[in-house]
Amino acid sequence: MATLEKIRSKSVLLFVIIIVALLAFILGDFLTSGRTYFGSGTTMAKAGSAKVDYHDYQSRMEQLNEQQRNQQQTPDNDEMSQQVLRQILFEKMLEQEYKDLGITVTDSEISEAMTGAVPHPAAQQFIMVMSQRLGIPNPSGAAVYDAMMNPAKYGLPAEIGDQLQQLWAAQERGLEEALMQEKFGRLVAGLFTANELDARTLYNDVATTRHITYATKDYSTVADKDVTVTDNDRRAAWEEDREMYRLQEPVRSIDYIMVRIEPSQADRLAGQQAVENALVTLNNEEGTATVAADSKFVVNTTSTTRGRITDNRLKQFVDSAKVGQAVILSNMGDTYTLAKLLSVTNEIDSINLTMIGRADQAPLDSLLARLNAGAKFDELVDQQTVQGQDSVWTSLAAPGIPARIKEALTTNALGQAFILSDTVQGQPVSTLYRINARHSAVPYYELALIDYTVDPSQETLSQLSSDLHTFVSNNSSADDFKANAAAAGYTLLSGFVSSSTPHVGSAPDSRSAVKWLMNAKRGQVMPVFQDNKQTYLLTAAVKNIYDGEYLPFDADLIAEQVNAKATRNAKAKVLVDRYAGKAKDVAGYAKVMEVEPQTGDAMFTSPMLASIGFGESALQGAVAAAEQGKVVGPLKGNNAVVVFVVTGADNSGREYNFEEYSNQFNRALGISTYRLQRMENLFPMLLGKEKIENNSLEFIQGFGD
Repeated sequence: MATLEKIRSKSVLLFVIIIVALLAFILGDFLTSGRTYFGSGTTMAKAGSAKVDYHDYQSRMEQLNEQQRNQQQTPDNDEMSQQVLRQILFEKMLEQEYKDLGITVTDSEISEAMTGAVPHPAAQQFIMVMSQRLGIPNPSGAAVYDAMMNPAKYGLPAEIGDQLQQLWAAQERGLEEALMQEKFGRLVAGLFTANELDARTLYNDVATTRHITYATKDYSTVADKDVTVTDNDRRAAWEEDREMYRLQEPVRSIDYIMVRIEPSQADRLAGQQAVENALVTLNNEEGTATVAADSKFVVNTTSTTRGRITDNRLKQFVDSAKVGQAVILSNMGDTYTLAKLLSVTNEIDSINLTMIGRADQAPLDSLLARLNAGAKFDELVDQQTVQGQDSVWTSLAAPGIPARIKEALTTNALGQAFILSDTVQGQPVSTLYRINARHSAVPYYELALIDYTVDPSQETLSQLSSDLHTFVSNNSSADDFKANAAAAGYTLLSGFVSSSTPHVGSAPDSRSAVKWLMNAKRGQVMPVFQDNKQTYLLTAAVKNIYDGEYLPFDADLIAEQVNAKATRNAKAKVLVDRYAGKAKDVAGYAKVMEVEPQTGDAMFTSPMLASIGFGESALQGAVAAAEQGKVVGPLKGNNAVVVFVVTGADNSGREYNFEEYSNQFNRALGISTYRLQRMENLFPMLLGKEKIENNSLEFIQGFGD
């Protein structure tokens, strides 16, 4: 009883210990898993109410990886990952837009699009392919649907119907999405459709061509030192283009150093010596066994005629080399290629054959007799029971031809058919051959091509790593990092990262370094990062963190761009003040400006204003509004101040037609369905002022974790 009372008295303490232990277990798993139980959960990204779940993302990635494998492509997995994430987020935002707008697709609409007299374009290829595979003579969605529901009617097994239903359902899902996009596209495009005022205005704009005489003075004629640009000027310049600087997600500006892991001079000298030693060995010993035993040398042998050699250096080598001779064929960068002539033989390069066999393994004697009696190939072969090929060229020097068959094809008389029998996997196989033509024997060169690449030594890697570690240790702030990089022999690069950035700068496989930088504080310097392939070393410093609605006017990421515009604006003011009121006509202004007056044409809707430049919308408007014969300016343009006078105008004389000019307006200024279907055009519209919350970094192992 005494013991039981002690346990009871300590129960609260035991309960606390158990809870602490459980929390320690949970937190321990959290710290090692790279994900938080109280954070994003399985949400990889979100924007407003649109969310991307990890399982959807993973499924899409698996599909794309399978496609890439089938196409034998090796994409940048980090870039593909972020593209997939953005694509799914785009789709989720579209779904939310459909829901908010009440856009739906009915079953009858899908049925009509799949089985109607004219299938929807998104379903046509599916219907054509399925019709061909099922042997349906008149392709239609209705016929494919009938075959799916009644496979026995078409002589198909029941399981084919089940497979077709799965394919049909997948096609319907894709078609539903296409129909939703079409409805959404028509709805949005309708918001930008010309009305009477739009069409009439466009008619007025394009019907008149104005002739102008003008003089321009370029901003480059004012030296940068002759203008003063204040923060107020920069802020005003930034305000003009503010929407260009809207942030879709927080970003961090960084300075970074990327050191390529390349062979040192000592490594290159050692590699050169290894190649020269190998050359001596190749010339003094038969074959390539000694050199091939060194894993740094990659030996490939080939047998070929001179005519098939495409490398002129190799042609020159076989023309002059003796058997057993080796040379250094090329040295490009850190890669050497050696060549050795192993043997020279005279062989028949190629022959023209007729070959016939039987799928049922029946004797070929009757076919042999008929072929030798003059029967034609098509009379003997049905490509089902009797199969074959007629008049095909093949090389006798090709690898894999058995010696017995090679000898028979070399020695048998032209035009006389014969039978060769062999055993394949224990089964007798006979083939009927006839040699139609045979080329004369030509020299065949057996060559060994040996590649050697100079790699950085472990000493070199250690030295590069040690030097960069020392630099990071001595420069632990972003300011010192930037100030001392050049003196330490490093090239400082600048850039930015966000949660959606695939890698740091051009450094592949550096997504974990992005994670470190996104978790760092302003001014922190990243420890030295080395990629798994040992191709580079990387370190970086976080200069600034931007997480507002816009990049501020003085953000280092845009400071140069904003300052350049503010400087142009300041130069424009200098020139406008300098020349304003100094003349009464364009000729007088040209004289004061020390330029020649020019003439040209201006149409309001043209992207080019005379020869002044592209995108001069303010000047275009001024020309359109100007009174004929009245001097206007000097006005600020994109790259120069301009003085002009409208000297005349021509009208096309065409009568106004609403349908014609509304169509022109819609084509030129409206939002087409094609544009709406492109993610890069629609994504910013859907996002609006929302921010992207990209949590994908939580799902990867961080650098230094």
